[in-house]
Amino acid sequence: MLVALSCGLAACARTDSSRTVPGTAAGDILWLPAQATLEKDGARSVLIRNGRSIYVDGSGAVVFSIAIKCDDVVRNITEHFAQTEWRPRSTQYLNPQLATSFSSGCQRHGGGVIPPGSTVPLEPYIEWRGEWENERGDIVSYVVGGTGQQQRGYAEYIPRLVVESGKRKLGR
Repeated sequence: MLVALSCGLAACARTDSSRTVPGTAAGDILWLPAQATLEKDGARSVLIRNGRSIYVDGSGAVVFSIAIKCDDVVRNITEHFAQTEWRPRSTQYLNPQLATSFSSGCQRHGGGVIPPGSTVPLEPYIEWRGEWENERGDIVSYVVGGTGQQQRGYAEYIPRLVVESGKRKLGR
């Protein structure tokens, strides 16, 4: 019994290079500026690689914070992707009727009612959303938002097969 259990555990723990790790592309593609600090992702991933959450379908995500203005974060991210195979998308993958933020930049976002006794933030909440697509049809998406020089961000990698499946489910 012990021998069978040991063999089973050894098979699960194999680390040979012939075994493909799902989502290795996601861990490589989700780039962050040097000043960014990784945050905990609340979703349940199957693997965490370099702080990036990798999921069963090969997609991945990373949550980060950074202490610079929104426009500066966006400039860092867009300059990085300009040097790669990825090309900016004009519309959002999940909401194709909505534009990405490449032409508008970081914009005031939200609003609402301020409860009595609450203080009004000195600076408005600003948000930016950008997406890139490669020739294969994979998508990389970044959302950055915050006030002043305190930004939080979320980036995700969506492989082509997941993109196609999502489009079919949405009837597109």
